[in-house]
Amino acid sequence: MCRIGDLPVEILGLIFLQVHSRTLSSSTTKFTTSDVVVTLSLVSSLWRETCISISSLWSHIHIVKTSSNEVERLQMFLERSGSCPLTIEFHAGADAVPYTADAGRMIWKLFGASARWKKALFSVQAPFLEVIAMVLSGESGSLQLAQRFEFPLLEKLSFTRHLDNQSRHFVNIFQPKVTPRLHILVIPSYTALLPFAFGQITSLNLFKTNKALPDLSVLCPQLVTLKIGQTFGDPNEATPPHAFELLKVETLTVSCSGPGRLWSMLTLPSLRNLTLEAITFMRLEYVAFINMLRRSGCGQSLRKLTLSGMDMRDVEVQSMFDLMPQLRELVVRETLTRQGKTLTASLLTALKSTSRDLAIIYPFAPSINHLIPDLAYIELHIDYNPNFRLDILFDMLSARAIISNDSSSALRWIHLCFILDQNSPPSRVPLELEGMVNKLRLVSTSHIHSTVQCGQEWRREF
Repeated sequence: MCRIGDLPVEILGLIFLQVHSRTLSSSTTKFTTSDVVVTLSLVSSLWRETCISISSLWSHIHIVKTSSNEVERLQMFLERSGSCPLTIEFHAGADAVPYTADAGRMIWKLFGASARWKKALFSVQAPFLEVIAMVLSGESGSLQLAQRFEFPLLEKLSFTRHLDNQSRHFVNIFQPKVTPRLHILVIPSYTALLPFAFGQITSLNLFKTNKALPDLSVLCPQLVTLKIGQTFGDPNEATPPHAFELLKVETLTVSCSGPGRLWSMLTLPSLRNLTLEAITFMRLEYVAFINMLRRSGCGQSLRKLTLSGMDMRDVEVQSMFDLMPQLRELVVRETLTRQGKTLTASLLTALKSTSRDLAIIYPFAPSINHLIPDLAYIELHIDYNPNFRLDILFDMLSARAIISNDSSSALRWIHLCFILDQNSPPSRVPLELEGMVNKLRLVSTSHIHSTVQCGQEWRREF
């Protein structure tokens, strides 16, 4: 057996790249992506040499504070990353990090490498963005910053905080002529003052929308992926005279939507992937959503549906499925933080049947016509409690497993995650869950992956 410290440099490098790529960074993360490579390089001289030899490990620059040590660290990352494209994450807050000479040096070094930026994220308040703009303007005080920096490799630009009039000088740095490859944009909301190259954007993420939302078919004609957060507006407000026809949009994600005006504004004839997150459908919004599915055969083109933390009645979910006959993948995520449940007994029962004639396989089985007959992948994250009907879940999955013997309607993948609502993890996987899954494996031709989870730390596969 070989110890990890004795592995060849080539294998160590592959392991380091995997660890590095799976580390998540955020404004609250104590151990960032940048910290990973620094920590690995401190283990031994061999590991240090291995890390230094892989330029891409140093290409993710995560800034959380400004100090002389951070300036030196930034310089080290810029040098060791060689000519690799850079990912920049700036999480220093204007209130928590006052402007200093070290901050000025760091800002200049960072933007001095703008020609290598591939992805950039700014999770800072508008006043601090203005500080950056003032630093970059130099002693002359000129704020014509778009002429000073170019971002020929920049593909993704993200802002997580509100952009207002105070940050206008900073965002003007990213004019269309200096960002020729920019096609992924994440912004809190849209205003006409934003200078970005919307005409070339293929993926747009808006945290909030309001009455000022423009005609996206004109603003972003190349749009393929659209994500929209909370929608504001008066429930009694008149809907627009016509819907925006987004001909190329294939993926739509909507979170915490509002009174239904959003759904009335969208026509998506090419939609293939739909994700709904944390929405409590009121009657008006539900009707608008169903009408959106019917327009241009939108529901007919859907191949994947994800429902996450939804509060929906059985009749609503089932009527949605009726409009999605070509669905191939279904993902349902229940969460402990919301009262409503999606995976009710009625819904599980409804999912049991398909349009295949069971009598062909089992002579005594009835012929049943139903929705989504060609479902190939099902993933269920279940808020498990003693009242959950495991018997109905088994009946549904085993029925589709039987039908999967017919290659034209194969449920190929089943992913089950049971989330336990209890204070302390159990000593083992609950027997009733283990028994149900083992029984399912005896009758199913599908690939089954099952886990049980309690809190953030305890997780078991079985």
